[in-house]
Amino acid sequence: MEPLMIGLIIMVIGVSMGLNCGYPVNPARDLGPRLFTAIAGWGTEVFSAGSHWWWIPVAGPLVGGMVGAVIYVLFIELHHADPQKTPEAENSMKDKYEMIAMS
Repeated sequence: MEPLMIGLIIMVIGVSMGLNCGYPVNPARDLGPRLFTAIAGWGTEVFSAGSHWWWIPVAGPLVGGMVGAVIYVLFIELHHADPQKTPEAENSMKDKYEMIAMS
């Protein structure tokens, strides 16, 4: 069931956003063709089309990946029990928590 749901989510993103910005799942899928068309003769118009929409598919997955990593660390990794209760492992987890709390 999981592969089917992931496939459906990717399809929904592509169908809903494909016309606006060219299937914004991967930054390389949007930025590469824009750079090619800019070099091939269309100039900077490829970056100003659609009210400068091009940066959303480039920045969105990168920001989403960082947010997902922080959520994982905060809600899963920090609460995961370590089977080998060594002092080094406890200090490492404490250091990670302090680093996140300071930022």
